[in-house]
Amino acid sequence: MQIEQHFGCCRLVWNLALEAKKRAWESARIDVSRFDLQKQLVELKKEYIWLYEVHSQALTSVLLHLDTAFDKFFKGAGYPRFKNKGGRQSFQFPQFVTIEKGYIKLPKIKKVRCEKADMLEGQVKTVTISKTSTGKYYASVLVDNKRELPTKPQTHPEKTTGVDVGIKSFAITSDGKFYAPNRYLQNSLDRLRCLQRRASRKKKGSNSKKKAALKSARINEKITNQRTDHIHKITTQLVRDSQAETFVIEDLNLVGMVQNRSLSRVISDASFGEFFRQMKYKCEWYGKNLIVIDRFAPSSKRCSECGEINNELTLSDREWGCSCGAHHDRDLNAAKNIKYYGLLKHSGVGSPGEPVESRRLRRAKKQEKYFT
Repeated sequence: MQIEQHFGCCRLVWNLALEAKKRAWESARIDVSRFDLQKQLVELKKEYIWLYEVHSQALTSVLLHLDTAFDKFFKGAGYPRFKNKGGRQSFQFPQFVTIEKGYIKLPKIKKVRCEKADMLEGQVKTVTISKTSTGKYYASVLVDNKRELPTKPQTHPEKTTGVDVGIKSFAITSDGKFYAPNRYLQNSLDRLRCLQRRASRKKKGSNSKKKAALKSARINEKITNQRTDHIHKITTQLVRDSQAETFVIEDLNLVGMVQNRSLSRVISDASFGEFFRQMKYKCEWYGKNLIVIDRFAPSSKRCSECGEINNELTLSDREWGCSCGAHHDRDLNAAKNIKYYGLLKHSGVGSPGEPVESRRLRRAKKQEKYFT
């Protein structure tokens, strides 16, 4: 199959390019650029003749994605990994792609029937063909529809909403809305463990092991789809269906949050990073403002009524009372304070009545936010 051939060739180029960059850096501290790898790709085709059967732009796009992966690594993401047949497979065509009458025509690949292809409007830019671990094929099409993004309004306090995320409730807004957390992984964990245990006991390389692994992969895919759908519904309801024009979120240290062994699975299942990603691009789509405040702002410990900081607050305190007489729900109070700090950041005014603290002290105060 030509698509499978593209998967295999792109996977080979990725692994060889990653190995070349890794060895060059470890041996001589030399950073091999994408253009150097493209020159080596010409020589690689002479060694592996069957690489000529794959479109050249699909191979060069692999080097571009590898270069992007290293850029993300230097900004704090994980180190790029080698690819295998069992994971998600993909390749990309940057041009020479046509879509017509329910079919998608790819270079060096015959016409492939594609659902919802007639719904696309605009000029096709790039097409990414991917295959999941359950054997499903998808085409992600980037289309330029020539539409301009809407103009964002000015920020007004009465039309501003602070959004806090947590484990007890997935999202809490400053106006008192609570969104239920997703428990899809927790609900399917027993069944998933059973299928994975069965697969581990099968003979390596046998058909029975492949069938058992496919069953567990289907459960994982269903959990991922449920989680993504849950986040899409929340972000769409917040950004598109609400009257708010400005949203304030907090810049969380997600890498540090998952270091807690007791909560790492729950935090990973919540997918706060995906929630923030969707909030950012949907605010651009619908012309809404998005303000991101510093992660060290004491949003949970500050009284949203009088501004007093409760340094005695612990992780187990889900509700607490202030000396001014106000009684707070921890998550709702944090959402209100996130809105408060967001408006201060937008106005460029410092936080009144709060002392300037050292970075180490602020970091210690903010550790409790990782688990709320």
